[in-house]
Amino acid sequence: MANPFSDLTDKELMLKYQAGDNMAFDVLYSRHKDKVYSYLSKRLRDQDQCEDLFQKVFTKFHRSKKLYNSNYQVLPWLYTITKSEFLDFIKKRHHIKTEFVEEQHTFHQNKTEPIFDLNSEDTLSLDEREAITLRYLNEFDFLEIAKILNKTETNTRKILSRGLQKLKQKYTGVKS
Repeated sequence: MANPFSDLTDKELMLKYQAGDNMAFDVLYSRHKDKVYSYLSKRLRDQDQCEDLFQKVFTKFHRSKKLYNSNYQVLPWLYTITKSEFLDFIKKRHHIKTEFVEEQHTFHQNKTEPIFDLNSEDTLSLDEREAITLRYLNEFDFLEIAKILNKTETNTRKILSRGLQKLKQKYTGVKS
């Protein structure tokens, strides 16, 4: 049996979903699940993590359905939720790795300390820190970083370049 809402626009479906009609969600989910999954799978190598995050995205979508503003398109709003959940995941994963590394340093005091901690670099803006992390630690390409930062690809390259120049000047004293 076909869903009677299949011909409605995303905005119309979202308004019905906000009013409590779950059949509208079924159509929204079937229209956009592949896009969300593709976005996440391109950024996460682990399929289990990708699937967990995918579920969190649609759980958050459901919980925040009343916050949707019909002046905006549904898909960009869903991508905003997806990006937010992804960044939260990355931050939590990075925090866990940082704690693990700190624990290793307490057991091996004779090891050399890292040259710098990117998170404590006060000379870098938040965008520069995030771009450097995504590019060099997570190996994202410029287009993926641009989407995450909500910037153009050209602007993302400039942000990354500026951040690297600041680090080079700070640690080598050479100004580019």
